[in-house]
Amino acid sequence: MQAVNHDATFNTVTEADHLAVQLPLQVMGLSTAYAATLELLQRRYPTVLPDHLWAEVAGGVVLSLAPVALAARRLRNLDWRNYEDLVWRSFVAAGIPIILWQLGANALRRREAEDYLRRTRRSAVDYANDTTPLANRIGDREGGADPRCGRGGSAHPTGPEYA
Repeated sequence: MQAVNHDATFNTVTEADHLAVQLPLQVMGLSTAYAATLELLQRRYPTVLPDHLWAEVAGGVVLSLAPVALAARRLRNLDWRNYEDLVWRSFVAAGIPIILWQLGANALRRREAEDYLRRTRRSAVDYANDTTPLANRIGDREGGADPRCGRGGSAHPTGPEYA
């Protein structure tokens, strides 16, 4: 049997091994911030998304590859196997927050659609006998009084000078 030096084999952690854990965690944090920023921008400018989806994807790719490239430049002795491993780990780490963000957004859109479909609706027959002009129906479909003016269903001002 061969003697094993336990201190040499178990306590040897290379910088590449350290990067295999540290770098994906950093990329995951950057990706979470990126997803939050994109969500904020989509809420503020909802019409921009379809035309600029390519920019979001390109930004995500740069976000996941730039830290790996910087680490490879810093460590000159990084093996191509370790580099490839870091690239894959970085892509997975960057994708997790964005995938979770999109799943959450999908669940919210689905809930809004279900709420819309469950709303109480009246049939067209309910409106067929209503003689109030459409322009005068402000929220009250039964022809009741309009809260903004004194007469029932009329949007005209009231008073003796308008009689």
